[in-house]
Amino acid sequence: MGLRLVEKIEKFPEPTLEELQFFQLSIGGQVTDISKSQTLFKKWVLINGFEDIHKCIRVTLERLYIFKTVQKNITNISNLDEFVKELHVKATNFYFDGLIKEITVYLTEPLKYKTHIESLNNARNCLVHTNAVVTTRHCNNIKKDKLKIIGNRFKYFFKNGEEEIIAEIGKPGPENAALMLGAEEFEIVFEKNSEIELNLRQFLDVLSTCVFINAEIDIVLKKNCA
Repeated sequence: MGLRLVEKIEKFPEPTLEELQFFQLSIGGQVTDISKSQTLFKKWVLINGFEDIHKCIRVTLERLYIFKTVQKNITNISNLDEFVKELHVKATNFYFDGLIKEITVYLTEPLKYKTHIESLNNARNCLVHTNAVVTTRHCNNIKKDKLKIIGNRFKYFFKNGEEEIIAEIGKPGPENAALMLGAEEFEIVFEKNSEIELNLRQFLDVLSTCVFINAEIDIVLKKNCA
């Protein structure tokens, strides 16, 4: 919603009575530069959005680690409550990459979206710790000069024989062609020393990636340990 507002609003709405009173008492007075305010608000929205994503994925992975560890050792556990408490403390102290590594030990095959999860975490670290400015430690390509957000998004397309035609809202597809739902990988690339900035469409793609991650975790939960 925040990103939608940024892209739709072109001027400040009229201030309320309470705001007018605040402006009279404040040193700086009323802010009138909407472009600067949009930039700052957009960055704030992205920081909080990626922080929420990070927390959700982190908690999910911690609980997955606990579940899989219990599943693997269930026959040797004498006190389940105490064992789970110990695992919870252990899980919360893992670094993010270490947590993924520990989970992988219990899986029959590597996490399909491991790279995607790590790239989202990398972008979150950049937004939170360096105010969205891409530094060398956040670059995740071989040359260490770019930060890449790697994700999966849904795509709607018409299947016309062997040809795939991307479906566009309000635009009719080929006659008698079936409308299909698929998925495709995407990358959002930021150069070193640039700032992370995403529009609404790109952020929705990031959220789509979370849906794919959630689906994979659901499958992992149903499988036995390695």
